[in-house]
Amino acid sequence: QKPMDLDSVIRSAGGDPAMAAQIYTASLLAIEVDTEAEKQYMQQLATGLGLNPQVTGNIKNYLGMA
Repeated sequence: QKPMDLDSVIRSAGGDPAMAAQIYTASLLAIEVDTEAEKQYMQQLATGLGLNPQVTGNIKNYLGMA
C-alpha cells in the first residue's frame, strides 16, 4: 500500500487529453475522496494532467459524484 507517485501518473498520460481524462476518472473510481489529502491529490492530479475544472466537473457529473 505504497502511495502513488503523482509525477509518474501524470507522465503516463503522455500529454494526451483523452488519456488524462481516463486517468483522472480511474483515480476517482479507485479512491474515496473523503479526506483533505485525497482532495488535494485529485486537485494536483487534475492540474498536472492539464484538466480544467469544467472537464473534471463533467467527469464527476458523469460518474454521479457531483
